[in-house]
Amino acid sequence: MQTLAIIPCTNQKAEQPGKARDLWIGNHFQLILAHAEMFYDKVMIMSYKYGLIGPDEWIEPYDIDIRYAKAADKLKWWFALRTQIIEMGKSEDKPGLIALYTGNFERDRIMREFVRNGMKQVIVPFEGASVGQRMAKVYDCIEPFDREKAEAGGYELPDNFGESGATGEAAKYAPPASEIDPTDVEWE
Repeated sequence: MQTLAIIPCTNQKAEQPGKARDLWIGNHFQLILAHAEMFYDKVMIMSYKYGLIGPDEWIEPYDIDIRYAKAADKLKWWFALRTQIIEMGKSEDKPGLIALYTGNFERDRIMREFVRNGMKQVIVPFEGASVGQRMAKVYDCIEPFDREKAEAGGYELPDNFGESGATGEAAKYAPPASEIDPTDVEWE
């Protein structure tokens, strides 16, 4: 079973082009990359310009923070990322376990897309831990998942993850249920 870690890019970048692993120069990024490479078969970086890229891909520096981008740019980024996930799901060597080291931004939507494309074991290593706690686990080389559990499908998310009714509540992206009777509404 192949495992994949997806780590986020950061805003601390070198000013010249180079391998992705060398472009992001921040200590936090470098430590997470090193830790992920110790425990996963493959590591990809989630870039807001390039999508999912390998650490050894040659890229140009850029200055984009998708959290503050225009709506159209966010949608283009999401469409490109979603397309990569769909293609990954069609691959014969698709990962059996995916670890998202990313922040909360779009995390549930990304997890839902992996599940929809047949990659149902998606974890968030060190979820709920502060930055200091995460770094302590990285320095202590704490394993981020149990391989035997993963091989047995123990991290599998439900088929309807992130959709309405998946947890008995409305999905995060669906509008909340309304108690207004639509027949009582008068439109002007």
